[in-house]
Amino acid sequence: MSERIKVKWSQFLWDVFICSLGSYGGPEAHYGVFSSILVEKRNYLKEEELTEMIGLYALVPGPSSSQTVTAIGYYVGGPILAILTFLVWASPAIVAMGLIGVSFNQIDSNESWKPITNYLPAVAVAFIIYAALTLSKKVLKKRSDWILYTVMLGLGLWLVGLSMWFVPIMLVIGGLIFTILHLKENIESQIVFKPRWIVLGVVIGLALLNEGLRTWISAPWVTLYTSFYRYGYSVIGGGQIVIPLMIQDLVQSQSLISLHDFLSGYAIDQAIPGPLFSFAAFVSARSFTGTGFSFLAGMIGGLSIFLPGILLIFFIFPLWEHARRLVLMRYFLNGVTVTAASLILMTAITQSVELPVDLVMYSVVLVSTLLLISKRIPAPLIVAGAALLGFVI
Repeated sequence: MSERIKVKWSQFLWDVFICSLGSYGGPEAHYGVFSSILVEKRNYLKEEELTEMIGLYALVPGPSSSQTVTAIGYYVGGPILAILTFLVWASPAIVAMGLIGVSFNQIDSNESWKPITNYLPAVAVAFIIYAALTLSKKVLKKRSDWILYTVMLGLGLWLVGLSMWFVPIMLVIGGLIFTILHLKENIESQIVFKPRWIVLGVVIGLALLNEGLRTWISAPWVTLYTSFYRYGYSVIGGGQIVIPLMIQDLVQSQSLISLHDFLSGYAIDQAIPGPLFSFAAFVSARSFTGTGFSFLAGMIGGLSIFLPGILLIFFIFPLWEHARRLVLMRYFLNGVTVTAASLILMTAITQSVELPVDLVMYSVVLVSTLLLISKRIPAPLIVAGAALLGFVI
C-alpha cells in the first residue's frame, strides 16, 4: 500500500467536485477522470490501488464509480471523509436531475438545450479510452498479465453483450486464475482481521424491512423509498444496468411515470455530469409532479438508490485494506485488476463502434483523448468545449 500523506480535506473535496463536473458517460469514463485528477495530478493514491478498487467494486452491488470515489475518500481520510466525498460527488447530479424532474414540462418543449449533448458521447468515449490506456499501462507487467488480459478482452467482446452478469463472473475468474497459479507458494500469514458484520447486517436488515414495508404499507412515499433502495442492492455494474429494472417496475407495474417521460429524462441524464444513478432523482420527482413535494421526492429517491451501495463500502473497505496484505489475496486482486483493465478496453472498443459514423464525432474522440493524455487542459474544460461545439456545428 502506498504511504499515506496528510491531505487537506477541503482540497480533496474540491478535487472530487471537479471530478463530478467532468464525469460524463458511465463508470468507465468516470475512471478516466479519477485517474487524471486524483491519481496523476494529486497523487492521493497509486494507479494500482485505483485499479484494485475499480475491480473490487465492480463485484459489489451498487453504483460502482460512486463506490470507488467514496472508497478513495475513505482511503485518504477515513469514514467521515468518505461520507463527505459521496455527498460532494453525487449531490450536484442528484439536485440537477431533481430540478429537471420538477420542471420537465418546460424543458421537454424546449429544443435549444439539445445541441449541448451532440458531442458529449464522443468525450465520454475519450475518457474510457484514456482510462483503458492508463490502467493497462500500469497493470500489465509480466507475460502472464498480457495473456490473461488478451483472453479476457476477447471473452468480454464476445460475452458481455449477452449479459452484464458476465462482468463480475469474469473478474472473479481472473482473480482465481492468478491465485491458483501461485497456490504452491503456500505462504503463511499472521494477519488477522474482523469484518464489520454489523454494517452488512444493517444493509440486509434494511432490505428485509423495506420488503416488509412494501407489503404492509401502500403509501406512495414508502413505495418510493423502498423501490429505489431495492434497485441499489439489486444491481451490479452501474447506472445502465438499473434502467430495465426501473422500466419494468415504475413504468409497467406501478405506472408512476410514462415511458416517454422516462426515456426523455434518461436522455437528459447523459448530459448531466456525475453518477448515472442520479437519474433516480428525476424519476422520483417526475412521479410526484403536482403534489407540491416533487423536489423532495426527487431527493429521497436519488439518495435511496445510493444508500445500500455506499453502506457496503464501510464493510468492504476495511477488508480490502487488510486482505491485500495477504500474499495470495494480492495475486487474486492482481488477476481482478488485469481483468478490469481488459474490460475497460473492451468498453472503449464497443462504445467507439456505437458512435455515429461522423468525421467530426471521431475527431472529437481523437482530440479529447490526446488532450487527456497531454494533461495540459483540465477535464471539465474539455467537456465544456465539446458542449460548445454542439452549438457551433
